Amino acid sequence: MSRMNVRVRPADLSDISGLVALAQSLDLTAGMFSGRPLVDTTAEHLGERFAEIIGEGNRTLLAAVDDAGGIVGLLVARQGEVGAIDLTPVLHVSHLMVAPKQRRRGVGRMLLTAVVHLADERGVDHVLATAGSGSREANRYLARLGFAPLVVHRIAATSVLRRALGMADAPEQIAVLRRARLVRANRTGFAARVRRGA
Repeated sequence: MSRMNVRVRPADLSDISGLVALAQSLDLTAGMFSGRPLVDTTAEHLGERFAEIIGEGNRTLLAAVDDAGGIVGLLVARQGEVGAIDLTPVLHVSHLMVAPKQRRRGVGRMLLTAVVHLADERGVDHVLATAGSGSREANRYLARLGFAPLVVHRIAATSVLRRALGMADAPEQIAVLRRARLVRANRTGFAARVRRGA
């Protein structure tokens, strides 16, 4: 397929309907980002999430826009560290999305090119990309571009972990822990109000 004439720019609030349409054109139930289906794929929820990302400032939402002004791709970038102990600065890329009809036309490559420029501007030497473990296409694409495996994240529901750790028979202990957590939170709030003189 031929390359598209696309430009990449930071998304703004006027792009939300296009961002939502792009997200809804993908199979969000396949767990492409976290390995789990997206719980709420409604336009309202997605719009709120995109508005929050655009407005918060510590993440950058980049949009790939075609000649007609349609959004054909997006990604989210956030500056951080490799991990809690390894403080190597990275630009963390997640949610790389390209409209199904626009794939294999260089849109993903243009988005990642913009990320490299963003990393250069910020003096960051590494880019860390996240893709769902079950997304073979995304993982192969990133590997072809030079991304190497770093860590494997595994996720478990607390109920599953509770059973695996032999905690399933202790609901009363969980209730006690929750009450203790609430008491601590109330004490902390009370102490803060006393310090303020409220």
